[in-house]
Amino acid sequence: MGFIDSYELPNKDNDILLIGEILIDEIKTDKFNDSKKMFGGSPANIAVNLHDLGINPQFFGAVGNDDFGIYLKNELNIRGIGSQNVKTFRTKTTTVEIENCKDDPVPIFKRASDYHIYYTKELEEALSNVKIVHFSYWPLSMEPARSTIESVIKFSKENNVIIGFDPNYHKDLETTDSISIEELKLIMGQVDIIKPSLDDSKRIFGEGFTKEEYILKYQELGCKLIVMTLGKDGVIASYNSEIISMPSIAKEIVDVTGAGDAFWSGIYAAILKGESIYNAIRIGLVCSAHSLKQVGAVTDLPNLKEIKKEIEI
Repeated sequence: MGFIDSYELPNKDNDILLIGEILIDEIKTDKFNDSKKMFGGSPANIAVNLHDLGINPQFFGAVGNDDFGIYLKNELNIRGIGSQNVKTFRTKTTTVEIENCKDDPVPIFKRASDYHIYYTKELEEALSNVKIVHFSYWPLSMEPARSTIESVIKFSKENNVIIGFDPNYHKDLETTDSISIEELKLIMGQVDIIKPSLDDSKRIFGEGFTKEEYILKYQELGCKLIVMTLGKDGVIASYNSEIISMPSIAKEIVDVTGAGDAFWSGIYAAILKGESIYNAIRIGLVCSAHSLKQVGAVTDLPNLKEIKKEIEI
């Protein structure tokens, strides 16, 4: 099986479950420190984007009992995801300060609610009947979310659920509860789909390697489908030891926030609809290009049929 083949999906009723951070992005827009308060959190962003693309995702997360928490849950309901699996806790809602820029932004994390995720009967029941589960590094950096994700991985491996993982490691997210870099590498070896950025790879393995050498490092860990995003240089991907590169198709860059999430959304939607892995990566690039033209992490995407028309699939 290679890039021209479609991904082998388990025979489950539901498509995808995303679990992890939902938060407010405070995007600074000018020199006077004015900021836009916007819906954020990578798995939550992907869930919203997937719904636009015609997929029905499930999302599990946590917010605080403040106006931000109310806003985030309302947005999930308005956008068709539903907020029944987003719990409210007596704390503030997590926020992230981001400079609006065309390069890789440097976030400032103000964590409060995002890690209050528990392994419940409802979560396990949802996992048992889903094709793909997705999470990022965030919940692995604090308890109780870390233990929850570790249980999710164990259950998914035992029950034929495809695991997608965003290793968006930031040293500023580390706490005394965090998994170590070596533990992170062990987790990467257990997942089925991984999409690191080049910057993620430098933070995990150190600098001084070529993009091909980084791909080999992921292969050595046991990662299966690897898609490494390279910013303006597109992507390099590996599957069953075959390696391909694809250029970016973005013609306009307004804000890079959420471009990676839009890419994830395109890949997942295409895989779930039976497209080849090659076409799934192409669709991810189109979704990312749409995101780069907009401010904020949630992208107003066309449906999948229109996306496919753009690249004549």
